[in-house]
This record gives sequence, structure tokens and C-alpha cells, in this order.
Amino acid sequence: MKPFRELTRRGRLRRFRQLAQTALEFYDLGESDLTLLRYFANTTYRVDVAGEAARLATHGPYLPGRYLLRILASDDWDKALGEMTWLAALSGEAGLPVPAPVPASDGKLMLSVSTPGIPNGRIVSLMRWIDGGRFTRRMQSLHAKAWGRMVGRLHAFAATWKPPEGFDRFIWDWEGLLGGRDMPCSVEELVASMPIHLQEPFLGISEAAREMMAGLGKTPEAFGLIHTDMYPGNILFKDGEVFPIDFEDCGFGYWLWDIAVPLESEPWTDAWYRMRDDFLAGYLPVHPLPESQLKHLDLFLAADYATSVLWATAFIHDDPSRKSEYDVWRDENGKKMLNYFERSH
Repeated sequence: MKPFRELTRRGRLRRFRQLAQTALEFYDLGESDLTLLRYFANTTYRVDVAGEAARLATHGPYLPGRYLLRILASDDWDKALGEMTWLAALSGEAGLPVPAPVPASDGKLMLSVSTPGIPNGRIVSLMRWIDGGRFTRRMQSLHAKAWGRMVGRLHAFAATWKPPEGFDRFIWDWEGLLGGRDMPCSVEELVASMPIHLQEPFLGISEAAREMMAGLGKTPEAFGLIHTDMYPGNILFKDGEVFPIDFEDCGFGYWLWDIAVPLESEPWTDAWYRMRDDFLAGYLPVHPLPESQLKHLDLFLAADYATSVLWATAFIHDDPSRKSEYDVWRDENGKKMLNYFERSH
């Protein structure tokens, strides 16, 4: 059988679908319908229970009869279990509208599933389907405030929640974001492979972020368990409320990171300043932060862009066959990174 890495995109997806269908048997959902949603790093499917069309939720944030099945690219079981454990706490203890893990028939929050086409297996999880939609219009004040309020609630819970023994998640300090802790090769090698016009701005912003994060430290006032990846594409809206999804990159990081990432669109325009103020008007009453931290928001935003440039470059290094996909991600964030660099010089 042809090695997985040598397959075309279609060939890979054919094997992933077989693995997804096998996984559903462990959830007693073997007759359900599968719809591919995304193949980027992870592979995700919508699962519809056969014969039961998903109905609008009358109570709570979840659609009956519909689930999200995810096949992880990573094989780090402990970190993946940490994500599921926190989601279970957020949806259960905190009552937040996040994707709630669905246990398999044996009660486990995750599975390792293998097939003849993927004999080494992949980590698979199943979650409840959030009843919400993408925001397609220009965001209004009430939506930005609701978004800030949701992030504030998440941070306020995280600041008091005690993880169970053995809980393992990423640490998104400077080393984890920009210092190359989990990179496939050295940062120096990755920077050298970036387009030349991005190299100096990346290095300058990375160094400024390193000094700033060192000054903030990792006390609970500045640092805790965060979503990490709350881009506009990772939130859903319904009835004026915000539902965060996609917690795969959640880990220990700066509260300000989870404020900067939602503000990554249209940086430093009039619309951006209005959204920033509305977001903070929702966030700060729930989880206050001092001005000594908030003054670093612009640099956190620049660090977000620089991190995306670095990670896109690392993905290109790791899987050159998908270079065209990752180039788009790198170049979009590279433009925004240059915007900050030119403003600050």
C-alpha cells in the first residue's frame, strides 16, 4: 500500500474518511452521515445522525443529532487529553457555550483509531455541534462587546480552575510562540527561508516581544490558561452571543494574547479602534487588567502576526507539497506584520 505522505490530497482524504467511519463505530454512530469540513493540519467532519435531521436547539447551545468529528495531525495524546479535559470543565463547571466532548461508548474522551490505510493510527475526538453561525457582516458594537465578555468569562474561570494531576497543555510564552521550542528546525533556518522583505521585521518584532513578555512575567495577573487561537474564524454568533470553537491550541499564555487575536483584522484603522474599545468594554468588567498590561496590546498584535509568519514557514518546511496553501497564510500575516514594523520605526 502506498505510503500516506506520497498520496495526493484526494488519496489522503479517502483514507481519512475510512478512518472517520471506523471511529464512529466506537461512538455507536456507525450509520451516521459524514461531511468533510476542512483538511488543513487536522481533518474535521460534520456528523449527522442518520434519519435525524439536526433541529434548532431549544435549550442550550447545541444542535441535536449533529456532532463534530476531528482527526488530529498530532500524536501527542497527553496534550490532546488536556484539551478535552478543559473543554469538559468549560462546558460543565463553567457553563460556557463551547464544543462539549462526547465520550465514546467506553467512556473515554478520545480514541486512537487505526485502519489498514493509516496503520499507525490517529487521535480522534467527537464534540457537540454548536448552534451558531459565522458573522459575515461588519461587526457592530454589541457583537464586539459580547465577544469581549465571553473572553473575559473564559479567563475569569481559567484564573480559578485547578487542573487535574497530569494535565498537559502548550506553554505559549515567547519560546513557544516565537523562540522555536516546538519547531521542526531552528528559527534561524526558518527565517532564512522567509521572503527577504519579511526577515528584518520578523526579527525586530520577535526581540521586542521577548523583552516585553519577560517584563510581564508569568504571574496569574498576566498569565493563565487561554484559548490562544480565537480568530474571527473560530467564533460563532447566535442571538447576539458569541460561542468560541476550535480549542486545539489552548494552553498557558498571556491574557493579552486572547485579546490581541480577536482584533487581528484591519489593524489600526478607525474601525479597528472602535472594535478594540467595544471589545475591552465587554472584557474588562468581567476580568480586569491594569493599564500597565493594556499598553502592550499593539505589540501583542504584532507578535501574533509574526508567530503566524513563523509557523506558516515551519509548515512549508515540514510539508512542501502544500506550500501554496501555507504561502497564503504567511503572506497575509506578513503584510500586517510589516504594517506594525513601519508604524513603529
